[in-house]
Amino acid sequence: MTRNQNDGTLAHTARRIVFVAAPETEILDLVGPLQVFARASDMYCRENPGALPVYSVEVVSISSGRSLTANCGLHFNADKTFREVSGKIDTLLVAGGNAIEQNEINPEAVRWLKKVAARTRRVGSVCTGAMLLARAGLLDGRRATTHWNWCHTLIKRAPRASVESDPIFVRDENIYTSAGVTAGMDLALALVEEDHGSRLALQVARNLVLYLRRPGGQSQFSAALSLQLTDRKPLRELEA
Repeated sequence: MTRNQNDGTLAHTARRIVFVAAPETEILDLVGPLQVFARASDMYCRENPGALPVYSVEVVSISSGRSLTANCGLHFNADKTFREVSGKIDTLLVAGGNAIEQNEINPEAVRWLKKVAARTRRVGSVCTGAMLLARAGLLDGRRATTHWNWCHTLIKRAPRASVESDPIFVRDENIYTSAGVTAGMDLALALVEEDHGSRLALQVARNLVLYLRRPGGQSQFSAALSLQLTDRKPLRELEA
């Protein structure tokens, strides 16, 4: 990274982060990690007046059009469809959701993902987005994870992968997979730290009220938290 001699700004190329979204996507899989990258750029520019953003973020639909509906009912528009994507991508992340879980993604989109992944520096998934990576053959021979409730399904869909049910996220060379839903933010923080160091990642984590490194694995959610539900007081009682 260098300083532009003409205007004094820090000169660099923003890393292009592309989020892949399908119909009935899990909205937190998408907006959670997206916000981490956006906030990293905001905080970097705030600390370095005149600096350019360190990330450019866009959402790509793997449906026939840009208009999508999340599985919570929220309607939103992607920046473009997969057929409109061109240029170099630094990091591509697939958000999970109903259409991916039910294996309803059209073969053309799967072929596109496999082709683009071959020329992308980092490829990853959030939650059940790992199912689409598996369908494209990107998990063959690799370690991977997904939401704890879908690990058995991923084992069936990616028989050549080594599926691990406990990690919050797994890196195997340039393939990154994260556990359920909010774990995508943990993965995004790790990628920010990988790109720009622990100081910026910690600033983002503090700003978004997150752990930089969450203690424990996702087994705590499938087992320990279910036990807590039996004896915890309702919030209204705690406020009284």
